[in-house]
Amino acid sequence: DAPSWRAFRSYVTDRSNFDELRAVGLDAMVRSHRSLSLALAAVILGALLTVAAMAAYLLLAPATADADSPYVTAEVSKPVSTPASQWKAGEIPSLYQSDAAWGATPYGQSTLADAGGAPTALAMAYVAVTGQADRTPVDFAQWAADHDLTASGVDTVSAYLTQSAADFGLTLNPIAGDAHSLRRAIVSNVPVLVVTEPGTFSPVASVVVLDDIDRDSRIVLHDPTSATRTGKSWDFDDITDAAAAVYEVYAA
Repeated sequence: DAPSWRAFRSYVTDRSNFDELRAVGLDAMVRSHRSLSLALAAVILGALLTVAAMAAYLLLAPATADADSPYVTAEVSKPVSTPASQWKAGEIPSLYQSDAAWGATPYGQSTLADAGGAPTALAMAYVAVTGQADRTPVDFAQWAADHDLTASGVDTVSAYLTQSAADFGLTLNPIAGDAHSLRRAIVSNVPVLVVTEPGTFSPVASVVVLDDIDRDSRIVLHDPTSATRTGKSWDFDDITDAAAAVYEVYAA
């Protein structure tokens, strides 16, 4: 009856106990032998914990795009950000979260290089709207850390963009994520921030900056996670399919 491993081992190796089990049934055995009831409880608890762990993994694991997805690209070169000396109003610089100048900066439970798509994208929009080179992705990441908005979910990324904008002299105007709205915003020559669904441009929610429409009526954008994706043109459907939220960016 003692709740110990030695007692339980002694119990299950005693043939007379199995004879008793066949004679009186499991319910009676559990009531009579504390070790058996504890063992059954442990098995049930272990099974429940296993199911809970599997459910948590499925819910929390980063999404991955299909192999034939348009968002899956192979990086052909190391990303190189536009030098600060070339930042100017009206032009969106290409800034990458993995840039050596700021990539190692802590960001939430990770670093800017691994998870800093939102602050890096907002830094690009800031430069294009203000023409200032006084702030880098580090400043935008610090704001997120100070306000506990570094998580990588769509809602948190959207909250970070909308809540931080005023402190950087910006105004964000939410618009629809359809092709007509995107086209109208892009031709207005303002940066357009698109919060992307997990498993598209990144395994987690991220942000890309729409810049222009090329001669083939495809979108030109800046992706802080990838120089390769920045360098290609995109069908409108690729962007609308990935868009979880869209914002035009203006000076406050």
